[in-house]
Amino acid sequence: MSLENEIKARFGGIWNSIVVLFVVIVCLRFSSIELAAEELSERLSHSLCLFFIALGVGFALGIVKMIFSSFNEPHSRLSKAANFASGLKYGFVVVGMLIFIVGVMQLENFLGPLQPLLDSLFGKLTGLIA
Repeated sequence: MSLENEIKARFGGIWNSIVVLFVVIVCLRFSSIELAAEELSERLSHSLCLFFIALGVGFALGIVKMIFSSFNEPHSRLSKAANFASGLKYGFVVVGMLIFIVGVMQLENFLGPLQPLLDSLFGKLTGLIA
């Protein structure tokens, strides 16, 4: 399959679209809380920068996955386009989840009305560990 078809297969569909939307929302929420005193243009440029960082890491992971897949046996090797597209998706999702985790841990009221629920859950987990 071509790279275009692989990208459509990896990022197409409702669940993958929800994942991409989740990463976009997390980037927007992180920049709007982190830069609350700044202007709207500054917050949007910061969230756009976070989004492009996520794409850049996905692109780099796609290239690394494509390079390392050449060491597999020929009968079990996927095409370069398939390896690149899956690496792009995994890198994008990993950076989105890292931004989400940092936002939840560092920023106050990151999840809005769900934040007290998460804080109580963290309190119970630390109570179990301690």
